[in-house]
Amino acid sequence: MRRRIVRWSVAVFLVLLGAVCPAVGVAMASASQAQPDRQQTAQTISALDREFLTVINFANLWEIPMGELAAERGNSQSVRDTGAVLAADHTKLDGAVRRLADRFGVPLPDTPSSSTQAWMDEISARTGDDFDITFANRLRAAHGTVFGLIAEVRAGTRNPVIRDFATQANDIVMKHMTLLEGTGHVSADHGMFAEAAARQISYPENSLTRGDLLLAGVVAVLMAAATIGIVRTFSAPGPAE
Repeated sequence: MRRRIVRWSVAVFLVLLGAVCPAVGVAMASASQAQPDRQQTAQTISALDREFLTVINFANLWEIPMGELAAERGNSQSVRDTGAVLAADHTKLDGAVRRLADRFGVPLPDTPSSSTQAWMDEISARTGDDFDITFANRLRAAHGTVFGLIAEVRAGTRNPVIRDFATQANDIVMKHMTLLEGTGHVSADHGMFAEAAARQISYPENSLTRGDLLLAGVVAVLMAAATIGIVRTFSAPGPAE
């Protein structure tokens, strides 16, 4: 009687072990793939990441000189102070984005886009309150447009270096929008609050790959066969006790 209890106890243990092993096998396979994946994503960037670096560079090309101009010619102290902060922060961003572009091989433009050049000409032609109003609204609209892209990259990029830079850019753009609004010249009815274009991106998810599932299936079949064989062996009638 005691031998039969021992046999069935061992059999139950083996059945439980067979159920656990596929999960263990999948975990081991996923862990073995995780480290190379992390190393690879640290060296590569997506098309959206590249767009992000280019857009930030375009912003720097016109917002640095416009910030410097506002610090010099602003009609109000708040505009002069805001311009100085924008120029200084975008100068820092310019150095950071150029280092990242060199690291990941992203070519950057060295002249403002046609639209931003038109805004620069428009702001430069204004004086007095008109200068302050045009500067505040144009810069606020531009920051509002890029803000959506930064948030998208921050949430969806697989590259930790780009994610850190997007976090830095996010903080700076939020600060700039607040400062521009604080000048008292930004109007919600001005008609220049551009909305960030809607984009779709495939975010990384914690899901098992096809290889993981195949491995789990193979391990499960092998363990089930081994368990059945061992149960039959231990269940065979023994000598009378």
